[in-house]
Amino acid sequence: PDIMDTNNAFFIRQAEKADLGRAATILTDGFYKDKTNFFTYPIERMNTALSLQSTFQTYQYAGRSGGAKHCMLVACRSSDGKVMGFCEVDDIVPKNEVNAAPRPYMHNLAVEEEFRRMGLANALIRHCEDMVRDEWDQSRLYLRMKENNDAAMRIYYKCGYVLESSHISADKETVLLLGKTRVLLLGKTLILNTVEST
Repeated sequence: PDIMDTNNAFFIRQAEKADLGRAATILTDGFYKDKTNFFTYPIERMNTALSLQSTFQTYQYAGRSGGAKHCMLVACRSSDGKVMGFCEVDDIVPKNEVNAAPRPYMHNLAVEEEFRRMGLANALIRHCEDMVRDEWDQSRLYLRMKENNDAAMRIYYKCGYVLESSHISADKETVLLLGKTRVLLLGKTLILNTVEST
């Protein structure tokens, strides 16, 4: 179900295939804008769009059959439905990933720059937490972030996430673009809703 914010300025819903192009732009702007130029930005955006489309098609019906759980969420402006933010959450254990994060795992959280500081990131995080706790019956949620991302760190700590561990990222793309970067693993215990029988 769609979740509306308290001021009715935006709502959170599951992403549809038509949202993926806009989500790719938001993600590329949020994670790669400062690391790309006139020539490389369109390539990075296209790679992001193709990756999102592939993931969407792969896991579109997986949860219905009891398979791996994966969800893409969008934050949309109430007045016209414009996608302003994006996030993913999954419980898929990756194959062949070095230092794989524990699952369930929240990732690709980004909000378009002009819509930041409106509570969209917090709403997307809360929606992921509610889904993991109430629908997936899991009591922990994890995420990763780069150590130097102060804005994200403030949001996650404010939402109750705590540092679990850290490691130096050594994948080839990261080292070439940014040098070695410390990546933090954050986690949060979600209080499970229990119903007492009388």
